[in-house]
Amino acid sequence: MQIGMNHIQTRGNASRVALVGYYGRGNFGDDLMAVLFGFALRQAGVDFTIYRLCREEADRYGFRTTDSARDLLSDARLLLWGGGGLLVPWPRILYALLYPRVSGEYARLIRTAGDLGLRFCALSVGGSGECPPQLTPEYKQDFLNAAEYISVRNPRDIDLLKQNGVPGDYFPDVIWQTLDHFPAPSRGRGTSRIGVDIYLSNLARKRALHFLPLLWNVIRMRPDCEFTFLDSTNRNVRSSRSPGRFIRGGNIRNYQFSDLAADIEFLSSLDLLISSRLHAPMICMGYGVPVLSIFGEKKTALMMENLGMSCYSFGHGQMKALASLLAQKDRLARFLEQFRFPEVDRLRRESYGHQDRLHAILQSQ
Repeated sequence: MQIGMNHIQTRGNASRVALVGYYGRGNFGDDLMAVLFGFALRQAGVDFTIYRLCREEADRYGFRTTDSARDLLSDARLLLWGGGGLLVPWPRILYALLYPRVSGEYARLIRTAGDLGLRFCALSVGGSGECPPQLTPEYKQDFLNAAEYISVRNPRDIDLLKQNGVPGDYFPDVIWQTLDHFPAPSRGRGTSRIGVDIYLSNLARKRALHFLPLLWNVIRMRPDCEFTFLDSTNRNVRSSRSPGRFIRGGNIRNYQFSDLAADIEFLSSLDLLISSRLHAPMICMGYGVPVLSIFGEKKTALMMENLGMSCYSFGHGQMKALASLLAQKDRLARFLEQFRFPEVDRLRRESYGHQDRLHAILQSQ
């Protein structure tokens, strides 16, 4: 799906790229997308710097990173926003509370890039499928206004591009390419391993904290399973806030992310993932791990809908049914055997449309 034109309109060359996203702030999915776009830029033979990617990950893959906007933009010709929820609108106060100082930092960076005459493009970014008159915080709308091209990860976000007169295309999320760069390890047989990827702030906003005692009861009923509570925020950024800190049991484990390759290997080792998030479920499905989505944000619900998998999303009024499924060994085993995965190979192939557009941008004059 595309809009506007059959080719990329340009405003100069792209000999050096400043790669920007919500990187280095502990978000697993965003940091993984920084690495995937880093691979693509390296393959294209382009000089690039990544903004704020944590030093450990940057060094691991041989990328240059900086926390300085001045260093990032020095001699750059293209500001590329690589992946993430750039088009997701947030209430200003809530965003400021959850991500203090972030809005002002990106607003200044975008303004400086504009003053320096950089080109603006975004690839594999997403929204909530809505078309608000203005994106908030304001830096999102500022980027949208300056962009010459944007590719989106959800087909419904094309309408937002049309509303703002920005040429663009839809391709599946670049995250589907993970398996191409991080091969799956062999999976051993043993105790069933269920990952629980939920976070208290989301449950509180969704008025769903009542799920925790139901889950605790399931865990006690299933001593044959290992329940691992995940915190996908990098432990080098902050300590764990997983609900698993408050739940104890012989079959309970805790795991906090810290290394992309090791974290992906861990996700691929699960037998089932229960998650409120967006990218961990996609990665699991890419490695053949069934998922259940509970109390997901709008972007997560939209992803499941686009994949035709809304039947695997659970919300209010469905928690007892979910607990019943998890508590019954034979029933859960049948569910896992009959799980209907999306067309992962097709999604992976089509997701390279983002890189195709990137190459067109880089080669244009």
